[in-house]
Amino acid sequence: MTDGRVYVIAEIGINHNGSYENCIKMVDAAAEAGCDAVKLQFFRAKSLYPKSAGELDWKDSKGEYSYSIYGAVKGFEFPDSWIDELLFYCRSKEIELLSSASDPYGVDILLSKGLRKIKLTSYTITNTLLIEHCAATGIPIIMSTGGATIGEIEAAIEIVTKYHNKLSLLHCSIQYPTALSDCNLGVIKTLQYAFPGFPVGYSDHTMEAIDAPVQAVYLGARIIEKHITLDKAMDGPDHFFALEPHELMAMVAAIRQAESDYERGTFSIDKVIYGSTAKTVYPHEKYLRDFAFMKLFANRDILKGQSIRPEDISILRPGKKRHGLDPVYLKLFEEFDIKAKKLISFEDPITWDLIF
Repeated sequence: MTDGRVYVIAEIGINHNGSYENCIKMVDAAAEAGCDAVKLQFFRAKSLYPKSAGELDWKDSKGEYSYSIYGAVKGFEFPDSWIDELLFYCRSKEIELLSSASDPYGVDILLSKGLRKIKLTSYTITNTLLIEHCAATGIPIIMSTGGATIGEIEAAIEIVTKYHNKLSLLHCSIQYPTALSDCNLGVIKTLQYAFPGFPVGYSDHTMEAIDAPVQAVYLGARIIEKHITLDKAMDGPDHFFALEPHELMAMVAAIRQAESDYERGTFSIDKVIYGSTAKTVYPHEKYLRDFAFMKLFANRDILKGQSIRPEDISILRPGKKRHGLDPVYLKLFEEFDIKAKKLISFEDPITWDLIF
């Protein structure tokens, strides 16, 4: 938050399409619109998906697509040097640079570059080792909660609060795009009641520029995050539902007006966007939860009868693969001599039926 105002994050994400110049243009658009921050997604494909994750199928207004999940993610990486250059440029524009991290290496890189907050995505909320690594640094954390249960959120908060209380929670739906009827902004109130003391915000994935962000402000959201693009027609899976610069400017203006409306009490809640207060895994979120919530996979061939060490295991998103155990179970391999019942091949999931 900035001076008590709603903190507005323009999510560049992967919409740079591998171009530093695209990043600069989006920083300019966000600064001109009056955003408080721009956000990147810092990752390395090898720490995000198995190479054997399968094919990604998606469609937009221009057609239908199918390509390698790992290959596509590899194409969205960017060099460490971008962080240094963008941090300097953002400071010149008086806008904060944020980034998400998906593994401990990413956290360490971002902190070494001088970022002052870390974003943890919905897909990492069950990655207890990453959360603990991040919390142990003492840096403030903004944590998305899309597709998670109340119990999973509570477990993540308990890890963070062992180290500090500098935590904000973002309600969101992990559906791209999200229909207004699937926003369920009533969950903002649930998070406020369940976890008092932590600012609650909203990460919006709807096609509409204003509707859901404004309603979120009326419900007390202190942070609003929204994807941005230079042009919705650009190639890539996150452009078509993102905001172009003129839409971003309209959204920020609407948020500032909504803050005034909220202060005066001159607002109304849209029942459709409010939806449900239940914090659960909604049917429209199940596909991406199965696809991207992180699990345990073998990072080498493990022979029958061999002990499985923590260093033999990677924490990755499954993609189209069978799921491994949740990351919290990595501690079992630290504390006990667990062996393979049969051959576990490279990038196979680590499952209960394969170990003893």
